[in-house]
Amino acid sequence: MVFIWSLIFIVILSVVFTTNIKKNYKGWYALASFISILVSIYEVMRIVSHPKLNGVILSIEQAFMKGNVAIAFFILVMFAGALSTKQVIGKKLMSIRAELAILGSILILPHGIIYFVRFLIIKLPKILNGKANATLYLIYISIGIIAFIIMIPLFITSFKSVRKRLGGFRWKKLHRWSYVFYCLIYLHIILALLNGKINFIKIILYTFIFMVYTVMKFIKHRNIKLRRKS
Repeated sequence: MVFIWSLIFIVILSVVFTTNIKKNYKGWYALASFISILVSIYEVMRIVSHPKLNGVILSIEQAFMKGNVAIAFFILVMFAGALSTKQVIGKKLMSIRAELAILGSILILPHGIIYFVRFLIIKLPKILNGKANATLYLIYISIGIIAFIIMIPLFITSFKSVRKRLGGFRWKKLHRWSYVFYCLIYLHIILALLNGKINFIKIILYTFIFMVYTVMKFIKHRNIKLRRKS
């Protein structure tokens, strides 16, 4: 499964290169931007002139285009906030949480923009002409658009310079929307999987991941409240 391999790769990358990502974040942002531009160019060309990639290269391109790599980054951002910083992995992820969020946001741009363009150019006319019955499709696309809109201010304010200008209190208040964003990501993924041939293994996998995060976040929040009371 592409998502699993993407998640494993991003976990290893984040844990091994924690210090490098922290120090050379501009280079990582540039690399992510370059990949996003390449993917976007190819997808636009695919709509216009139908070029074809094959084999491993196509699999890698699709992993970025379908959002698998970006979602893997967002999952690490989620769990960074749920894990204890006393743990080695929790400490490492928390130290680069902002950088991981920015990388995920950059890499999700082709997915959001290209799929929205495809929806406007290809799918929407068919729906309006009555050639396609796509209620579920419209719901998951709408959820995806809302999630993308919420992501933009979260993405921009994840940069240190913007965060300093915004101030700690206003930043925390704004970033509470990240929980809504995570929820919408889950709904978008599940509805996308239900739109067509249903893959129960993927549905169970994503549900398990997001449920584990929810439970861990709840436990951490409860423990913090108990410590404050004591």
